[in-house]
Amino acid sequence: FNFDVVDPKASQDYVKCFNNYSPGSKYEYCNLGYNMLGAIVEKITGVRFDLYVLENILSPLGIYGGFNVDMLDRTKFAQIHEYNSQDNSFKVQPAAYKSRAEELKNYRIGYTTPIFSATGGMKISATDLAKYMTMHMNYGKLGSIQIISEESSQLMQSEIINAGNNIFYGFALEHAYNLIPEENMVGHTGSAYGLYSAMFFEPEKKFGFVIISNGAADGYVEGFANIQRETIRVLYDYFIRYNE
Repeated sequence: FNFDVVDPKASQDYVKCFNNYSPGSKYEYCNLGYNMLGAIVEKITGVRFDLYVLENILSPLGIYGGFNVDMLDRTKFAQIHEYNSQDNSFKVQPAAYKSRAEELKNYRIGYTTPIFSATGGMKISATDLAKYMTMHMNYGKLGSIQIISEESSQLMQSEIINAGNNIFYGFALEHAYNLIPEENMVGHTGSAYGLYSAMFFEPEKKFGFVIISNGAADGYVEGFANIQRETIRVLYDYFIRYNE
């Protein structure tokens, strides 16, 4: 949760964080890259990352959530459990809701950003995540609210590079041709602390799915946890396929 690992002043091993090929020529997913994007937002706007997202994305869309747990109602938090297959047990994982109050006392714009985990630290309900998904499905617009331009939204959804397993990555959104047979699904997955989530939509046919699970086993097939793939396929069969 800091940039010391890539800072030449803080780490002698910083060079190990860089690859020997040019950007865009090969693919490797990197969580820290999204924290860097959060830091860039701060550098350009001068606004702390969590506050910028709240003021410019969440509030205009009428979404309750955020990256700062200290600004949210903790009574709404679901207790997260991580499944241990070795002894068939579940362990509570409170780290997802750790307060960052101490780190905020000495916050440095453009550097302390990773404490909010811009890569996946958003606390949000499935219903509100569906609002966010709908905004992307409508190319930057939810109702009468335009968050980003249609041009920028389409750019986010463009296929930049082959990530393998018939998945093509764009700007934070991927095209998954292996999630639902014969459907081009756009979105992203999430996993941490025992939680598995997914948000995927079909931009032309205008349907999508949001799932947030808890305590599931972590078996993966072609880039998706079993719970992500199978749940979305069941929802698709029930709500879309058999109703066409």
